[in-house]
Amino acid sequence: MTSMHPGQYPPQPQPGQYPPNYGYQQPQATPQAMPPVAGNPRVQEALSQVDLLAGEQVVYTLQADGFFLGALPILKMIAALQAFILTVTGGHIRIFLVVTNQRLLVIKSMGAFCGMSRVKSVHTIALAGVKEVGSAKETHMCCVNTRTVQVQSLTQRFNLVIKKLGDQEIRHFVTNLSAVIVAQTNRASV
Repeated sequence: MTSMHPGQYPPQPQPGQYPPNYGYQQPQATPQAMPPVAGNPRVQEALSQVDLLAGEQVVYTLQADGFFLGALPILKMIAALQAFILTVTGGHIRIFLVVTNQRLLVIKSMGAFCGMSRVKSVHTIALAGVKEVGSAKETHMCCVNTRTVQVQSLTQRFNLVIKKLGDQEIRHFVTNLSAVIVAQTNRASV
């Protein structure tokens, strides 16, 4: 069985090739977060800027929208125009939230004019230092959605706009990270 990444769906059976017990509901285990690292060269490039600690493994990654100006449709159009102009001139803004079994990484990469101007930054937060995690969804004009993930550490708050994940994947991410925070809090209090 191949591993699936958030937003990836299993192949549909061809007509006449239905699996046994097709149509019967079976209790399913909650899917575990898979690290979408192997298939995404941008994530691999971002992770090449970070040295993982001994025994550290990537648990989950999210890519955020670096051009976000606001949830209103006009602001989204302006952001799309900015993204187009920056891409045409050879630039990019990439933001990744990487959760490992030991810490949380926020990796930012910005480039302009085919690499003549570059900025790369990495924020590292120990899992014990993450105090809150949440998500929000804002809808305008009945169909223009904006999904955000918020992470609060002891010293800083990260509010990241997520474009390519649906409500279920973001809810799963928040639930998993919340469980890690609770486990770290229980371990620290012992």
